Amino acid sequence: MNQPKEIIDKNFAVRAMTIKGQIRGLGLKHDLEYVLKMWGEEGLKEVERELESLGYPLKYQEIREMDFFPIGTGILVLAIIKKFFDVPEEKMADVCAFHPKTPLVAKLFMKYFYSIPKIMERTQKMWREYWTIGEIDFKEYNEKDKYAILQVRDFDLDPLICRCLEGYFRSMAELILGKGKVVSQETKCFFKGERIHEFIIKW
Repeated sequence: MNQPKEIIDKNFAVRAMTIKGQIRGLGLKHDLEYVLKMWGEEGLKEVERELESLGYPLKYQEIREMDFFPIGTGILVLAIIKKFFDVPEEKMADVCAFHPKTPLVAKLFMKYFYSIPKIMERTQKMWREYWTIGEIDFKEYNEKDKYAILQVRDFDLDPLICRCLEGYFRSMAELILGKGKVVSQETKCFFKGERIHEFIIKW
């Protein structure tokens, strides 16, 4: 396996791990399952070795899906995937697009999939299944023009998380709508001077 072009230093890791909030273990496990799918067992070992070298060891086999972990762990895992495997930033959306397609996530959220209005009512509750911080609003749903707008507040973690959310929302919309051609794009971003993150989903 090629040596990464960039090395994640311990200062980055410390900053990530001091961010308040938690992520559900199933999110971490699915990121690592994506690594297994794309780069095999050796790729998974590379990620685990890098986490250990940074001082925050995590073993795929020991992750319990419904437990919560420091939110910085999720940032580190995504950063390692990007750097070790030379994944372009725009392609990082594919990592989290993998999540809703897994049986556990589909089962977890199936109780919300009665209708779009029900999902709009329960968006924040669905968000809390994954994260302990942040607020999400389903701002608009236009069935005629085939788009929806979501806004995320108080979730200013790292630009990689923005790409992750693009992929996650895209895949979730595909699952809910039963459509295979969905586009998800961040149109407002905290890291570009906005006060919120805003995503438009089109199908």
